[in-house]
Amino acid sequence: MSKQTVLCERYDKETEELIAKDSMEFLNTPLSHFKEKKNEYVFLQSENLNALKVDGLVLEYDEVFEVYTAMFGLAVQKKFASKIETYLNEHYNKEKMNYSMMFSGDEGLWEINLPLDYIHQFSEIFTIEDAFQFLLAFIATLVQAIEN
Repeated sequence: MSKQTVLCERYDKETEELIAKDSMEFLNTPLSHFKEKKNEYVFLQSENLNALKVDGLVLEYDEVFEVYTAMFGLAVQKKFASKIETYLNEHYNKEKMNYSMMFSGDEGLWEINLPLDYIHQFSEIFTIEDAFQFLLAFIATLVQAIEN
């Protein structure tokens, strides 16, 4: 991994209780960890995310829809809704499943929920680090699309 430090915390989905504060070594774990431990999700935070106007990122496996999911808040103004939708529609297979995005006026950010399995070039064989890097690149190009 690059020299960035990543805060990595696992939580229980039902109770929201902290399971573990993991070292960066946990990022080498296969993403399938969350398919095997459906009660867990991971919260990731880094300077690279902050630079992209994202506080943190949650990765989990959604056992209802049987997909890996990423959730994050993107701190850009509400007026950029159409640019966000255009970008997501270009990189996402909506015929299979929809993503969701909702603006939270109280927090001034877009709450985005993406089933990862339907984003072009996502792979279930990713490690958690691979998924994190994939999402960093995805969000970076999203932010570029909004700013242009």
